[in-house]
Amino acid sequence: MFWCSGLMALLTGLLAGPASAGLCQAPFMHDGGQVQLSGSGGLQLGADLSFSEVSQQGAHNCDARVQGTATYGLAGLPPGKSTLDYRMKIRNGKASFERPGAGGKSEPTEGRFDLRMIGLFSYGEPVTRSGQTFPELRFQINLDKKQVQTQPIVVQTGVKTVGERQTIKTAAGDQSCWPIRYTRHTEATQASFSGLVLPIPAMTSSVTDWFCPDLNMVMRQESTQSGVASVVEVTKIQ
Repeated sequence: MFWCSGLMALLTGLLAGPASAGLCQAPFMHDGGQVQLSGSGGLQLGADLSFSEVSQQGAHNCDARVQGTATYGLAGLPPGKSTLDYRMKIRNGKASFERPGAGGKSEPTEGRFDLRMIGLFSYGEPVTRSGQTFPELRFQINLDKKQVQTQPIVVQTGVKTVGERQTIKTAAGDQSCWPIRYTRHTEATQASFSGLVLPIPAMTSSVTDWFCPDLNMVMRQESTQSGVASVVEVTKIQ
């Protein structure tokens, strides 16, 4: 369903490494690597992911098989759970996915998006000071039409501004991290499930990414949409 497909896009945004290192250089991008994400609030997203069959072709080009489970929920709707099994390809900062098929072959999906879309881990340059800014960006997600019929989802992030460095609690202990604040707007669209057409309203959120330079990762994202707060954070890295 739509939220599951959108969740895969969001999770990939969560897993994207900063521009200086990239997802291919993330500490979990190795055979046996693991990442756990937990969410709470109005938009509840979570995942327990493992990485295998990792192949590196440089800092911004790599392949991996991603398996695990994802949970998702939106205020007012029942929560859901999905099993994930994808072959992920990263090429120059763009991610594409295939499903493992019979006989070792892979079946392509139509989902494709830029790893910088959510902006959690990917900035145009290192975060170095309070007041530093990063430009607004516009992206689109093309969802796998085997799962849902919909137009591409357009996402725009506003100018990102770095705040004063603060110490926060993370899964890796107390860390000195930069809060990076911006707005994220998703344009309205509609989706079709088994012939039933549902409107997907526009959504605007105020977002804070907590970038922790010693870990080279954003360990926590806080967002507020229509007065409802949500949090997604990294709870395990291996």
